[in-house]
Amino acid sequence: MKTRYYLLILLSGIALSLFSQRTVEYTYDNDGNMESRSTFTLRSAKINEPENELIDEVELENEKIFSVALGNKQITIYPNPTQGEICVEITSLNLGDENYMHLFDSSGRLIETKRIESERTYLIISGNPGVYLLNIHLGINTSKWKIVKQ
Repeated sequence: MKTRYYLLILLSGIALSLFSQRTVEYTYDNDGNMESRSTFTLRSAKINEPENELIDEVELENEKIFSVALGNKQITIYPNPTQGEICVEITSLNLGDENYMHLFDSSGRLIETKRIESERTYLIISGNPGVYLLNIHLGINTSKWKIVKQ
């Protein structure tokens, strides 16, 4: 009987860790040293008492603009979390390269492909609130981002 009880506790702990909604993002410099760590905790929807409306609660531990170096280029994405529109800024963009970005939903479906034609590109996320994946391709280099839409 005790063995079944301990096994049940162990399995429930594993299930909770597999289905937790915590996302950790790291940024690194060109030498591979970690520059920053940001943790997002997504919570289930709850009722906002004064207005009686359903809202998704997102807690951001390190609120800031996200930026990372990719080769000699600096990629900056803001705001994240967003209400639906993000700005992608890329310094030293080579317009002769094939520069584009792919936006995926949390299940991996391609939502949008957009060509990057200037150092500042805006992307509108028209889907439901949640986590989206953004892949930025600059020539042969690729950068992957998690975007939270509130």
